Amino acid sequence: MEFEKAYEKFLNGTASPEEIEFVRSEMKKANDVNNILNNVKNEGATNASEKESVKRAMKAYFKKDTVKILVIVCATLLALAIAISLAIGIPILSNAKGNVNYTEEDAKAIAVQTASAVYPSAAEQIKVLRVERELEVEGRIKNARYVYVVEVYTGLKVLEIEVDSKTGKIIDLDD
Repeated sequence: MEFEKAYEKFLNGTASPEEIEFVRSEMKKANDVNNILNNVKNEGATNASEKESVKRAMKAYFKKDTVKILVIVCATLLALAIAISLAIGIPILSNAKGNVNYTEEDAKAIAVQTASAVYPSAAEQIKVLRVERELEVEGRIKNARYVYVVEVYTGLKVLEIEVDSKTGKIIDLDD
């Protein structure tokens, strides 16, 4: 069993009884080693080689302990970032889906009609090249909406027309 995964579950409150016992026993072992090292440090080693050996052991122990702590902190921050992303992202997508009154086909028709109005002489040559649906959030989350970006070829040039999925209005026309 991996300590880092078990410890993360332990912190999240999702650990099984076996994982809880495993984490507690590992923490007890680490505490026991720490106490031994502190006692040796406090009592003092009797010769230089013992002092050097104790220093190396303490350095190795603390390096390993530091790596464990860093892994746990990184895993916790990642889990927190994911939770925040979900907490914000799901309501935005939900609200945006609820604000769709016009379909992609409707947006194509609106874009073709707009291109025909701008370039009436090219009305017969107008073709839709591409349609993308983009999420747009301005201000409050409840105002999230989708915008259709429609590329239309008029025979002369390519127009990029943005259509609001809620109102069907043209938001932007780039030529």
